[in-house]
Amino acid sequence: MALDFIFKELATRVISRLDYIKLTPHRILDCGSGLGFDRELLAQKYPESLLIELDCALEILRPQLAPKSKWSLWRKAESRQFVCGDAYHLPLASASIDFFYSNLLLPYISDIPAFVCEMRRVMALGGAFCFAGLGVDSLKELRALGFSSYRFPDMHDIGDMLVDAGFSNPVVDTEYITLNYDDLQTLLQDIRLLGCGAANDSSLRRNLTTRQFSELAAGFKNKSKLTLEVFVAHGWKDRNKIELPAGQNVINFQRN
Repeated sequence: MALDFIFKELATRVISRLDYIKLTPHRILDCGSGLGFDRELLAQKYPESLLIELDCALEILRPQLAPKSKWSLWRKAESRQFVCGDAYHLPLASASIDFFYSNLLLPYISDIPAFVCEMRRVMALGGAFCFAGLGVDSLKELRALGFSSYRFPDMHDIGDMLVDAGFSNPVVDTEYITLNYDDLQTLLQDIRLLGCGAANDSSLRRNLTTRQFSELAAGFKNKSKLTLEVFVAHGWKDRNKIELPAGQNVINFQRN
């Protein structure tokens, strides 16, 4: 895959953030595990944990079931599981996951608040989460040329979604990665591999004729750059949230 290095680089960067989190999870969920770029890093950091790799694409998971690496030989078979499932409706019991991890799944997610709520449901009280996605400045060069793209979220909106879901004091920060390309065709091929736009609403899509594409390609200069804004969110589930029907609120009583 042309963008293996991006997934591997982001896996290294995201997991390095865990150095600041004191965590000894029994069960880890890698939600949207894909081709398993984060697997060995997670296994090295938490060698005693059960690693559950979940993805909605069975054809991606199936080839990974057979041991193909040195890691597969020493890693205990019972400490690794594969699950094919939907991120909006995780086939896992509530409060069953001690650490929820997800790297670059969000470009495939059209309803991020629903994803965050489902993440919270499966997390155990006292559990932690860490997920990474692409922020609002990603692919800004393509939009400047006239292309449409996935509507990337702002990091502040991600923080608000986490608070609304019941997480206390979540942390969201960003960094930028700049990619350089010689031609537009290669750039667009890589972007498809990243999944950007996979969750686009049809109303956001712009169909281009061959002539329009040629005109846009002509505006793409050699050695042009492409920006990826990467955000990483992490935090804890430190309290249970009372779920009430719509329109009802909690009333707190104090004894004088």
